[in-house]
This record gives sequence, C-alpha cells and structure tokens, in this order.
Amino acid sequence: MSAEDTKRLRLLRWAAVQWKGEWTTRRAQHLYQARFGPGDWRRKARTDLAQLAQEGLLVERGAENQRHFTLNTWNGGTP
Repeated sequence: MSAEDTKRLRLLRWAAVQWKGEWTTRRAQHLYQARFGPGDWRRKARTDLAQLAQEGLLVERGAENQRHFTLNTWNGGTP
C-alpha cells in the first residue's frame, strides 16, 4: 500500500466515524476532491469504501446500483 493510499484511507476512516450517515462513492469523491484536489477519484473511492467494509468499520447496504455504506455500530464505530 502506498503512502497516498494510507493517507486516503486514514482520512476516510476519520470522516466515516465523525460524520456518520450514508457513505456513497460520490460522497467519498467529494471528500477526496476537497482534501487532495481535483482528479478522477471514483475508482479509489469505491475501492476504499469496500476496503473499510472488509475491515469491519463500514457495512455495505442497498442494491448494487444504489450501494452505500454506513458505520458498523456493532464494533463501536472505532477504526
């Protein structure tokens, strides 16, 4: 994992815990654009959300074309 990947995931973990709510690819893209500047963040946002779900921080919800993620409150919402 690159230093850039680590920074992105750390930011997304923090944001998911602080701001809660539904996390979509679009919401993560906006976060990355605000923090790291313009770019094509879609693929990285999708990958990072899936990574946090795999780690147990987020829970994947919704149909495939309307997928979103929420904080996993069963683990206390801690990264």
